[in-house]
Amino acid sequence: MPTPTTDFSIFDGRELVTYEPVTDPAVSNVPAVRRPLTQSRQRNVERYIELFATDVVFHLDAGPLANTTLMAGDSLTDGASVTYQVLFVERQTLNNTVAAVCRPPGV
Repeated sequence: MPTPTTDFSIFDGRELVTYEPVTDPAVSNVPAVRRPLTQSRQRNVERYIELFATDVVFHLDAGPLANTTLMAGDSLTDGASVTYQVLFVERQTLNNTVAAVCRPPGV
């Protein structure tokens, strides 16, 4: 069985994002990959907030965010300088990754 990894360099589509918490300083150059919102993720998150088809999930390397308070209402700016609103965020995989459900601007 392969050993699980949180090495973001193995993923296609990797980008560096800036995570901008409400309560802490912004953290730049956080490795991330994004994916569309899937129905299974949507079911889990919709218990807390209403989601739209245009919402996306960013998986972030938790290392640079280790001492950062993460919460809904934070902002995330992608590699193309588009800023998303964080709707839901949770630390995963023994605190090695962070999943952030985000809404693009203008929605």
